[in-house]
Amino acid sequence: MVYPRVYPLRKPEGFTPQVQRWSTRFPPGCSALHLGFFAVQIPEGCSKTDPAFDTWLKAAFEGKYAPIARDHACFKDESGMFNFVVTAYWTDSMAFTGWRQSEQQGGWWDRPERLSGPYGYWREMLTVPLERLENLYWSDFMAALRKALPIEPAPYSGYFGAMRDRIPLAACDPLDGTDDLPPASEAKPGHRYFVVPPHNLAMIRSASFWGNCDEEQRVDYEQKLRDPLARGMDYLRTQPAQSGCCALRFQQTLNEHGQSLPETHAHAYFLSLKHMERWAEGHASHEAIFHAAIARYRKYGAANQLRTWHEVYVLPRGSQHFEYINCHSKTGLLPFFERIEI
Repeated sequence: MVYPRVYPLRKPEGFTPQVQRWSTRFPPGCSALHLGFFAVQIPEGCSKTDPAFDTWLKAAFEGKYAPIARDHACFKDESGMFNFVVTAYWTDSMAFTGWRQSEQQGGWWDRPERLSGPYGYWREMLTVPLERLENLYWSDFMAALRKALPIEPAPYSGYFGAMRDRIPLAACDPLDGTDDLPPASEAKPGHRYFVVPPHNLAMIRSASFWGNCDEEQRVDYEQKLRDPLARGMDYLRTQPAQSGCCALRFQQTLNEHGQSLPETHAHAYFLSLKHMERWAEGHASHEAIFHAAIARYRKYGAANQLRTWHEVYVLPRGSQHFEYINCHSKTGLLPFFERIEI
């Protein structure tokens, strides 16, 4: 859908990006994207697998309601817990509804044994109208949603403000959200909580893949871009009140067998798109990332072998599902927003 433009594009007149980037094209009749993050939280000292979660996982995404794409990742969180995460996407709302109701996944998360023992479990299932999202990929690299959908050239990329310009609803809606992060509060292990996020919470997945780089370009990435990226992630993770970043997971991408791939990606929630932009456009940690990336594009041009991608979602209140079972109090959105205990 094309919305009447109330807020002007931020694309500078006559601007040409250093490289052409691409965005997904959704199938006819699709009005919303559904994606879910499903994870087990494992304490230090335990085996990095939970047989119960593994059994659920093997059966969960088979059959006629299967997602169109999946990926896998892991990370160690601020409490020292190992988290194994599976991400799944659906573009068919009926298939997603059918999946949620199916016996493949129904009931397992509700069982009382989820509330005891050493493991925690969390799932964050998002429903995002297409006018509230944007994404950016390379045409020759298959990742995330790009693995399942066709792509088309992105008309807006390579300048501050391009992210907002790519979100259709932003043409007429400022997509404002909560201004300040609420004080953190304690949630208790051994409980099951649903969190109600505020309206227009913004989420980003952003990745760097260096697996196609030759030795020179890999070293260039490690010496000039990886460290600024890590510093930016550290700032967001450790300064939630200043940045408006409610949660950040800096994850190692895995294949379906649990083996590490040459890719890392961040998964972050911000109070609003404005908070994300404020960091991206005004903070020194992101300025360093941006200038390092632009310098790389200028140095290598069309021969650049590093591949990056991202997805941004602005979430309407009321159609999201954030669930945390037997998790520590710093997990995801647990510390900051309205919690409902079951």
